[in-house]
Amino acid sequence: MKKVKSNDAFDRAVEDISEVFMFDHWMRFYFIFEEGKKLIVKVPDEVGDQIEKEYPGLKGLVDLFNNEEIDQQKSMNSVCAYIGARFDGSKYSPKIVPKVFDSKSFKIEMYLFNLWIKGHESYLESEVMSFSDWKELYNGWREQDEVKNYIERLGNAGNGAHIQPPTCTTVQ
Repeated sequence: MKKVKSNDAFDRAVEDISEVFMFDHWMRFYFIFEEGKKLIVKVPDEVGDQIEKEYPGLKGLVDLFNNEEIDQQKSMNSVCAYIGARFDGSKYSPKIVPKVFDSKSFKIEMYLFNLWIKGHESYLESEVMSFSDWKELYNGWREQDEVKNYIERLGNAGNGAHIQPPTCTTVQ
């Protein structure tokens, strides 16, 4: 696999790694079922087939988790191992992936995504949506002026600053 140049590489790595975390969250949001006292990931075959068509690079994550017991620690360990195997030293230089995890841009992206989920949880629970739908809704939310201003304030804020989240209630 061709390695990407450093400037673009970092931004692209933030996008790629964020997408894996978002996908993992989407998968767990819809496809975790309780069996006895265990939580099991059960992604239907047709959903797996759709993922393979639309996001072939993420299908491996479905395969890793599907029909397996899951908890928060196992999920985090597996996602990080998956990211390491897929990106660290193969798509990106070995120095980039660790820097992404510590970067302000990655932390802001994950914060925003979690904020979006919390703000839209009841809508997202109303039906099982595709990962493409989630990405489209999230990106639409991010394009709202109030959210863009909030992102800019987050980017300019120093460590430890408390910035009030946007209060837009429109479902995107």
